[in-house]
Amino acid sequence: MIASFLLVIGATASAQDWAPSPVAFKFQRGAPTIAVMAKPVFTPGDWLGYLAYIDASAGAQNAGKNSIDFLVDREVMAPALAAVSGARNSIHIEVFQYQADKIGWSLARVLAKKAAGGVRVRVLLDAKGSNTDHQDVKALLGYLRGEGVHVLVRPAPPLDTHLDHRKVMVVDGLIGFTGGMNIGETYQEQWHDQQSLIRGPAVALLQKAFLSQWQAVGGTTEPGENLLPPSADQPDGAQTRVVAHLGADHDQNIRRAYLAAFATSQKLIRIADPYFVDAGVIKALETAARRGVKVQIVLPAKNNIKLMQDASRAFYPDLLSAGAEVYEYQNRMAHEKVAVIDDYWTTFGSSNLDPRSLVHNDELNIVATDARLASTVNAKLFEPDLRQSRRILSHKVTAAERAARAIAGQLFTDDPMVP
Repeated sequence: MIASFLLVIGATASAQDWAPSPVAFKFQRGAPTIAVMAKPVFTPGDWLGYLAYIDASAGAQNAGKNSIDFLVDREVMAPALAAVSGARNSIHIEVFQYQADKIGWSLARVLAKKAAGGVRVRVLLDAKGSNTDHQDVKALLGYLRGEGVHVLVRPAPPLDTHLDHRKVMVVDGLIGFTGGMNIGETYQEQWHDQQSLIRGPAVALLQKAFLSQWQAVGGTTEPGENLLPPSADQPDGAQTRVVAHLGADHDQNIRRAYLAAFATSQKLIRIADPYFVDAGVIKALETAARRGVKVQIVLPAKNNIKLMQDASRAFYPDLLSAGAEVYEYQNRMAHEKVAVIDDYWTTFGSSNLDPRSLVHNDELNIVATDARLASTVNAKLFEPDLRQSRRILSHKVTAAERAARAIAGQLFTDDPMVP
């Protein structure tokens, strides 16, 4: 179990801070003040200790038991369309990138129809991710607004240092979707990606997370809206936590949740991530591998960002020397952000394993402790992806890769509250 971690907490990113009240949806966005007296110590296999840690120190919110349908690639389209088409009260979408293509326009027409029928439709986009100054995107957003859809765009700060990278959709406060997918042909058709359908108490936390972001950019809700309907634990559901991260050095909640999980692992760590360059994460995986945990890392062989590909490959010799297994997925660009540990712990969401996600952007991940869900994720994602991957047995780092690793390292801000 956790041996000790003593904190003096000022304004922390606690459950009450990031989950606003049902009435005002207020959200404390100031930087946390944390004085650390001792780093936490974890015991492999002590998942109760792990959960206590992330609840206390990583802003995790216990969401009870939820039905989670782990969807890969085009599997998400039918249930997402069914949920939106069946909406009666509200549709809330927060997404980093909304593309003005066939899929983007198809969804826009459905959203417009629902708005015309009296459903309150709110869409929150990141200006940088959605390229909202582009004429095609402007046309799509103009259409949505003209049809009664409430659209807000979060402006990008100088140097894009703090973006809204989350991917959340909530329908009627009862059905939620989150994962790695943005909206557009790139994500639903061309790339390998993942999104999950969630029913249960976690949906209320997704709704609160959306509403806090919505309010932060000036969005409002109507008096009397039933935005948080009651939702009971789902029979045979997965024990679930929602871990939200606020960027701009506010917290490192998702990074803490990952690193504590690596330290708690006993047998097997599997990771699929496109932008894998966080030095602290990689060091923690090397440590796990050296103490006998089987570590399997699946990265895209065809990365859309060359700098990230080069930086990731610069870490290969260190990982291989520690005993980790490194694979490159050969089929197409793989954009999912998923991990399974010890056939029990699972996470998925918007956060990559790079400093931009773990430190600078706003992100949201699901953490579940459930053997059945872990088995499903292994069967639907890791097992087939490993068969379509080439195992890297050795790697000689190039000058370009070494330079990319150095650049990535400059983006990282350390956190004293991680093991």
